[in-house]
Amino acid sequence: MTSKLPTIILNALNTKGELTLNELYEIIGEHSEFTWELSVRKHRVRSVLDYLKRQNKVERSSPGTYKLA
Repeated sequence: MTSKLPTIILNALNTKGELTLNELYEIIGEHSEFTWELSVRKHRVRSVLDYLKRQNKVERSSPGTYKLA
């Protein structure tokens, strides 16, 4: 289930260019396959963002805001 999460985040960033953490939380919340509580959803999103940063696929443009690298 979590293997789709990086793809969804990358697609959202590709579409909108730059997103805040709150926007990413909302986007993930709209997907019915991710039925986590808000605290779990936030942790998973931040974890995937960290993974994508380590892979040099995304970068932090300002506090709480991310864009494609």
